[in-house]
Parts: sequence; structure tokens; C-alpha cells
Amino acid sequence: MRQKSLYITDFLERRAQLTPERLAIRDTITGADITYAAWNAQANRTANFLRALGVGVGDRVAVYATNCIAYLDLWMACGKTGAILQTLNWRLTPAELRGLILDAAPVALAYSGAFAENVNRLRPQVPGVRHFIALDTPADSSDRPFAERDAFPDTPQAPRPDLHWDSPWVICYTGGTTGSPKGAILSHGNMTWNSVNTVVSWGLDQDDVAILNAPLFHTGGLTCASCAQTGTNARRTSRAN
Repeated sequence: MRQKSLYITDFLERRAQLTPERLAIRDTITGADITYAAWNAQANRTANFLRALGVGVGDRVAVYATNCIAYLDLWMACGKTGAILQTLNWRLTPAELRGLILDAAPVALAYSGAFAENVNRLRPQVPGVRHFIALDTPADSSDRPFAERDAFPDTPQAPRPDLHWDSPWVICYTGGTTGSPKGAILSHGNMTWNSVNTVVSWGLDQDDVAILNAPLFHTGGLTCASCAQTGTNARRTSRAN
């Protein structure tokens, strides 16, 4: 049962076992081609980095960034550690983002340097965030550079968290409703079955290529353009929004 549960909640590792040298992502920002084995190794390093920061099962990790490989690594790392990814819409104002951050209470917030000014405006208003992680240019010298993760091992750390179908993986915030946005929790089971539905209804197979230009704060970018492609062994091309 534990082995079966592992593949439900860490299907990137399973894909790396099945087709390790298959091209997973072509990063148009750096020009790098990343195989499933390499992506899984990066995600493992990221997971070990998060653990070193004290991030554990049920903790929220917010990401305030445009599309990049680091965003995908953090998402998969949350799945490996039992943490929950909070996606932040970078089109919102700092005042709007403050409400979402206070609502989900993330312990860490990773951000793109493009939003450094807004991060510094938010910083004193979100005291629950213990770690600010700079994906590139830091907003403050006290922030942890994401590159620190490269010093961590690329193998899973034991013991693995006890996760299952209903364990939460992502919190996306709704739009178009009355009142404040609501946090919609997507479990590992939700993400897996959405992938299956996408694969079947779109007729995807391993020869398909997807351009990841939908923002990752949107469920379309996460579930259709990313999760389903991983499940089918297909390739994706990462682009900044």
C-alpha cells in the first residue's frame, strides 16, 4: 500500500523510473533541455531544501512568480514533502495579495525578482511568512536564494510523508465570485484524475508537445498543461507569461 501511495503522490518519481532519459521540459528562458530524471532530481533537491527550512506536511508554500522551471520544481517538491503549494496571481495588487497570504498563512514565500518591490511592501504585513525565497534577484539581503537547493542531495529523504489520495497539494484562489476570493484545495487525487480526464478527452500521447504559456497560478497551467503532460510522458515547453 505504501508503494502504491508513493506513486499516487509522487508520479514525477515514477515517470523518472519509467522513462528517465525522455525529454520532459525545454526551457525557452535558458535553452536547457531537461529529462524526467533530471527534473525529478531537481525536485528532490528542492524538497530537501524546503525540509531544511522546516517546511513539513500541511505547511503552505506560496509562489509569487511568472512561469519558470523553479516554479515547477517547487510544485513537485511540495508533493514530495506533503506541503501545499499556494499559487499567487501576479496580476493582483499588494493589498489583494495580502488578504490571500493572510488567509492561507504560508510559512514560505518564493518570488520572482520582477516583483521585488511588491514583496518588500508586503513583507511587514505578513508576519507569518518565516522564509522569503528569491528565485532570482533578491528583494532583501536576508532572503534565502533558491540556488541554495543545489547543495542538497537529489535523492528522497527518509522517512517519506504518509500521503494519500485526499492529501492536499495545491490551493488556488477563485475569481469571478462575489466577495473575496476563496481558496480551492486540490488534492493529489484531484490532480491525478484531472490528468486522466485531460489525457482521455484530448487524446494525448507521448508524441505530443505542449507550450506552457498559461500562467501557473491558474489551474489550466497546472493541471492541463503540466500535470497531464507528465502523466502521458509527453513534453512541454516552458515559457514566461
